[in-house]
Amino acid sequence: MNSDFPIEEIHYQTNEFRPSVYGIKIPGTRGKLLATLYNSGGAGLHPTVLLLHGIPGNEQNGDIAQALRRNGFHVLTFHYSGCFGSDGNYALTHNLDDANTVLDYILNDKSFGFDKEHIFAVGHSMGGFVCSQITAKRKEIKGAVLMMPCDIGRIWQIGRENSFELKRIENLLEESADWLQGASKEGFLAELKEHSEEFRLESLANRLAQKPILCVEASRDIHTPPCYHCVPLENAIRAEGGTKLKSLSLETDHFASDYRLKAAKVVVDFLRDLL
Repeated sequence: MNSDFPIEEIHYQTNEFRPSVYGIKIPGTRGKLLATLYNSGGAGLHPTVLLLHGIPGNEQNGDIAQALRRNGFHVLTFHYSGCFGSDGNYALTHNLDDANTVLDYILNDKSFGFDKEHIFAVGHSMGGFVCSQITAKRKEIKGAVLMMPCDIGRIWQIGRENSFELKRIENLLEESADWLQGASKEGFLAELKEHSEEFRLESLANRLAQKPILCVEASRDIHTPPCYHCVPLENAIRAEGGTKLKSLSLETDHFASDYRLKAAKVVVDFLRDLL
């Protein structure tokens, strides 16, 4: 991963192919999904990244979106149903449905110059859960970056291994519900009881082993400790012969708070290498 990371920006002046930002209302199953497109400068088609934030979504990773845009990628990010102004109620199953809806929007759009042969996904935290699911199940996504991913489907197994970590996850779900329409800790736990097996990221290992995947861990992560989330998935992918998997550990917290430039660089480098 040695591609150049620009220090200076390209200034487009009055060029008609300037970069820009567009607010988009994408029709979804439960109403509108509020999305933002970071449109890269330059003529022609652009490789495209679907950027997926976590729960409830306070960290939006806009700096990573900007870094990708400077390197020629279109970046489309959005808010799940019941989250930050998008219609409907929030649920984990709705997150997955919404991500598929937004991917379909990219594939069907004819105006923004999405390169539909080069679509990638980047997900942070609970967005890493969504990212893993959609990358495994949609052939249109050619590779993905999982940043401190949350393997929420392992919640009961984590509880058997460490009751303290289970309580931490439950507290996170309860705190997040205050930000989300129609959500509650009890609702999340009921949903997880019903879907735990299909939500487990390890169950996707066979399909994820077929694609380039970068797992970014944070050694000081108290929300999704790598030993309970990233590492089991990595081991499962490697057990399936996943030679395209790369992993990287940063000595930082769940939000890469003091590693933002490094985090942006490794994401950009990995995706540029896939081009």
